Amino acid sequence: MRYLLFSIPLWLGACTSAYKGLTPVAADPACAARWTPHGLGTAWYTTSVDVVGKHISGLLLIKQMPDSSTRVVFTNEAGVTFFDFAFAADGSFSARQVIKQLDKKPVIETLRKDFALVLGVPFRNGAWQAWQRGDEVYYGVAQKKETAYFITGPDCASLRRLETGSRRKRKVTVEQTGSNALLPDSIIVRHHTFAMTISLRKLERP
Repeated sequence: MRYLLFSIPLWLGACTSAYKGLTPVAADPACAARWTPHGLGTAWYTTSVDVVGKHISGLLLIKQMPDSSTRVVFTNEAGVTFFDFAFAADGSFSARQVIKQLDKKPVIETLRKDFALVLGVPFRNGAWQAWQRGDEVYYGVAQKKETAYFITGPDCASLRRLETGSRRKRKVTVEQTGSNALLPDSIIVRHHTFAMTISLRKLERP
């Protein structure tokens, strides 16, 4: 993951809004309370990052700290730390350590937003609105020029994915698998405006 990572051009999407057809509906407080992301527990994940044809792999630690903050630390197999991020309980962020090649504001901001979504940071203050399209219900929280969503089925039986988007474009989706929402077996972060995917698979330790 080198400087190339963020010298890439954005790929423009189609002119049609990705959120066309969303119909406002009354939010279901019980469903929202059930599926609002509440962060992740402490776990190691084997991790790969694919960016416009480049591939980087390593281990990522998500760790809950005694002060209720969350650390996100990505290292390679040799133990070199790519980055060490901290998200405080109130959602504030700090980059505690970043390798020189990644120590660029656009790099850090993109990764911050990705892991904030994974950890459910945008949803901590509630204040969501709800929309429905087809068999999906979107619970959205406005964030400046974007909206963060968690998306359920109409019967509230499952959390299908997390997502951020502008008024017209879907930007990032997060899909998780596994029966334990706090310790998912896999997490895939996919960008839709340029070719970047972060894939995490939980490392089972004896």
